[in-house]
Amino acid sequence: MESMVKIDIVYWKDKMGGEIRKVSTEAFPHGFEMNPKGEWEMLLAAEDKDIRANELIDIAVKKIEIPEKAVIVPCYFVRHALGTVATTGGVGMPKPVEEKRTIDTVIFHPIFDGEIHKGELLAVINIFYATRFLSTNASYM
Repeated sequence: MESMVKIDIVYWKDKMGGEIRKVSTEAFPHGFEMNPKGEWEMLLAAEDKDIRANELIDIAVKKIEIPEKAVIVPCYFVRHALGTVATTGGVGMPKPVEEKRTIDTVIFHPIFDGEIHKGELLAVINIFYATRFLSTNASYM
């Protein structure tokens, strides 16, 4: 098994674009097995926003709770006509996959100027559940 590595996690304390915090910790890479069944969740705008092409912007979305041991993967077949969601997240100290997490904000990459309106579908995410965590030297065969 690989040894622990010191990493720095940089995050926003209370709002995107606000105060930045950094915490040092130790971590190691590891694998996992996933349940072949998953869920789709819709990322719906929770506010109106004016957007400009190629200027990434944070947009509040309807809150989604991500269960512990769940991994999210974007569904690239569904996107908003004006752009695409670059990433999801929230503010505050990031939590490990073993804990429940919340998505309440996305970073949106507009490809056209326009307006996003509350309730519009921005993207869809796939939620899969890890069934077992594996060490980095585990055999996958």
